[in-house]
Amino acid sequence: MGKAKKTRKFAVAKKIISPKDTRVKSVAAKAAEKKEKEAKKAEPRQVEQGVSALFFQYNTQLGPPYHVLVDTNFLNFSIRNKLDVIRSMMDCLLAKCIPCITDCVMGELEKLGSKYKVALR
Repeated sequence: MGKAKKTRKFAVAKKIISPKDTRVKSVAAKAAEKKEKEAKKAEPRQVEQGVSALFFQYNTQLGPPYHVLVDTNFLNFSIRNKLDVIRSMMDCLLAKCIPCITDCVMGELEKLGSKYKVALR
């Protein structure tokens, strides 16, 4: 019996491990770092308690007379519903109110025309 002839394999390339494969050390190191970051995020952290004066329910520093910043929408609503701005603010907050109107709001009212001249007073 003779020796069997082997045929040559045509255009065969060597198999190479891809750089994204988990067996590559650099990818494994990055995966470990990612797990550590996730573990740190999962840990409870110490959060400092805020100043209690900032919360409205417990704020003893906030009191009348209130300075209310008034915008154009507020004035439009009061004109449409024929409400006095200062009196309606006092009814709402049950205290003395000082309306504060900025220059840009005054400019908007001037641009709106004659219908809103009542608000300019």
